Parts: sequence; C-alpha cells; structure tokens
Amino acid sequence: MNVKSFEDASLRWESGKAGYIKDKSLAAYSLIIRAHLLPQFKRLEDVTPESFQALVDSKFKDGLSFNSVKAIILVLKMIIRFCEDEGWMEPKVYRIKTPPHQRKINPQVLTLKNEKHLLSWLHNHPAPYNVGLLICAYCGLRIGEVCALRWSDFDKKEKILHVRRAVHRIYLVDQIPKKSILAIGPPKTADSWRDVPVAARLVRSIEEGCPKGEGDPYLLTGNRFPADPQNVRNQFKRVCRLLEISACKVHGLRHTFATRCIESRCDFKTLSSILGHSDVSTTLNIYVHPDMDQKRRVVERMVKNI
Repeated sequence: MNVKSFEDASLRWESGKAGYIKDKSLAAYSLIIRAHLLPQFKRLEDVTPESFQALVDSKFKDGLSFNSVKAIILVLKMIIRFCEDEGWMEPKVYRIKTPPHQRKINPQVLTLKNEKHLLSWLHNHPAPYNVGLLICAYCGLRIGEVCALRWSDFDKKEKILHVRRAVHRIYLVDQIPKKSILAIGPPKTADSWRDVPVAARLVRSIEEGCPKGEGDPYLLTGNRFPADPQNVRNQFKRVCRLLEISACKVHGLRHTFATRCIESRCDFKTLSSILGHSDVSTTLNIYVHPDMDQKRRVVERMVKNI
C-alpha cells in the first residue's frame, strides 16, 4: 500500500494503538496529531530532520512547556517509526535538539500551620468534596483515584481504602463542537493498584460526609456516577481562598502528605508503596520536599555530633 498523506499514515498509526494503550493516552496522542502535527505536515515527504527540528523550535518559540514539546517529539517519532516499518518512508536519523531544560519548580507543599488550618476546617464541614480533599491529605491519593472510590472500596472495619480505578477526563477531538467526557479506567500504573490505611479520624469524616446510596455507589456522589475531579479542584480553590491559604493545587496535598510522612521518619519503600509508585526514586525525586526547617535540624544534629 502506497500511503502519501501524513494524515492518513498518522491516523492508521493511531487506530493501531487503540485497545493497546489507555483511552486517556490515546486521546492525548490524538490531540497532539490534530493540533500540532497535521497543520505542519501534509505529505510524508514533508517529514524530514530539518522540518522536524523546525517544528520543535517553533513550539518552544510559541511558549509551549518542555514536557508538552517532549510529548510532540515522542508522538512524531512513533509515527515515523511506524511509517518506516510499513515501508512508506525511508529510514533517516532524526537528532532533535532542545533548549536546556529549566529547573522544575516543585509543587507547593503546605506549611504545617496551613495544613492544620485546612484539615480542621474540612473536618468541621464534612461535605462530600471536603471529604475527598481529606482523603487526598491523609492518604496521598491522586484526585482521579479519590473520585473513583466506591463504598465497597472502603473497609471500615480494617480501616483501609482499596484503590482499584481512576477517573480521567478524555477530550474527544473529532467531535464538533469539541467536548470531553469522564471515563473510568485503571489507576496510573500497575503499582497504583494498592490498599491504603485510613486514619481513625478520616473514617469518621467519611461516614459523616459521604452520601450512602443503593447498590455500590461512588463514595463522593452516592450514586452510579463518579465525581468530576475538576469540581473537587474548584472546591479546594474556594476553601483556600476562604482560609487565606496561598495558591496550592490539589496535587500539592499529595506532595504535602509525602513530605509529612518523611518528617515522621517513614521509610522510603513504605511511602513509595502508599503512593503507588513502581520505583522509590520517583518518590524521592518528585514527592519529597524538605523545607528549610528540616534542613536546619539536620545540620544542627550533625554539628552536635562533631
């Protein structure tokens, strides 16, 4: 088969991925193809090392983040490899250059004072979304995992939450007008399928704040439909404004949880298991943020031992 159109080739590659990767990943790939690649390449012959580099340079110039451009590079390289394997393109070497990656700014970790203020308010206002935020803070779950919890995932007797699925928002790029849907899928990785202990105080808040419906409803809604993660994020923003807590994303609660665990001398392997990481290095490099007080205490202890 002689394929000349880049659009035809990329859509054939995309359809071949269906059923083998998560719907969320497939939707992200589809969005990259339509938003960034199809406007740039019309024919397969248009894809050259020079045009590839020009695309990357233009995306950085347009202000896209390093990770966004990295994703574009990944998708285009996979499509090129597919076309080469099919015999539609001659193999070429693509050495793509990118600017130095700027140091990543760590997500904000709540101060102990602000965290206590937040948790106290949430406990005193046991509404479903507030309980969802408490689960993020006390268990370190991702927001999509919290929204996907069912009542059957909550073992009150053993004080355990069973993480078995996650809610994702998928953008349907082929729809006119464009729209998105909530989809239920497996957690982020195989190691994200886990059981997480629940503090007694959180058990009480779950029972007080979460609606109980018929059958096996979702924890935050009490019915057969999961909560939208964006609604929980919006609630977090409202609470932070009310309590005059400086800007912090919901995912910052997960980082705060990890940091507090380390401060409590939790070993790295246990923390990695609770967070659902496949590699302890992910926990250490991304989720542990010692503040200046921690650093100062370590230095003081070291000096005393000299």
